[in-house]
Amino acid sequence: MYRDTPVRIPEKDLRVPAEQYFIRAGGRGLTGIGREVFLSGGRRCRDARIQEIDIRAVVSFCDTKWESPNSVLLKHAHAAKSSEFPEYVRLTAPVLEQYAKTSVTGAYVWFLSVSGLESAGVSIDGEKSCADMDSGSTGADMDDEGIVGSKVDGSTGAGSMETFYETLWEESYLAAAVSRLKKDFSEELPPGHTLSPQMGPGYYGMAMEEIFVCGELADPGAAGVEISGTGSMRPAAAAAGIYFVLPEDAPVPGQACRSCLGDPRGCGFCLLRNKD
Repeated sequence: MYRDTPVRIPEKDLRVPAEQYFIRAGGRGLTGIGREVFLSGGRRCRDARIQEIDIRAVVSFCDTKWESPNSVLLKHAHAAKSSEFPEYVRLTAPVLEQYAKTSVTGAYVWFLSVSGLESAGVSIDGEKSCADMDSGSTGADMDDEGIVGSKVDGSTGAGSMETFYETLWEESYLAAAVSRLKKDFSEELPPGHTLSPQMGPGYYGMAMEEIFVCGELADPGAAGVEISGTGSMRPAAAAAGIYFVLPEDAPVPGQACRSCLGDPRGCGFCLLRNKD
């Protein structure tokens, strides 16, 4: 098994799925000439920077040891390099209670970033853009299948169209890369095993502070990711996650738990559990 394995994904390998995510998230609700204008403009924006698109990840496979219903110990990625690192670090989240103690046999911890799509204020036709390059977020929500629940309707909002395209392409390549990682992990699993839904800080009631645990288990810098003191990640097109390795028949949390904020009063599982 590996620790801090760097992964470089060629842009051409993700071009088709990224464009599918781009169309689904940004072109929803558009028809006819409006849809064609949107897509042609988006492709020009991407193609102007296609040689600079850099997709990087880092992956650590961690052995696991259950500690309590809500916490699991993961073998520290750097424990073998120096005695200053603990052998295990603790990952805590209420959702872990939904996994049988013996079901988790390992975990993939990863960071991922997409860069090279930023225009630095230059529009897609090479002219200087006067728009605010910090605005234009799409507000997309990403799951194991890619971008879903996007708030994008094809409008530019407060930002420029160039910024809108850039941000949407970043999120689209990010979604395609996450799907690619999961596919690669699945292909190396032993027979009779599968991967959990994508876990991680901000999902399934796991506190955002757990990002620092992920940073101990896999080196975010190897994926071009920086974690701030508050737990936010840079660049904007960055992601972190955990996939647990499970027997194929192991129970997994339902989709309703995905957006749980960790408040037992708001978790369907906890409500069901607390009825008795």
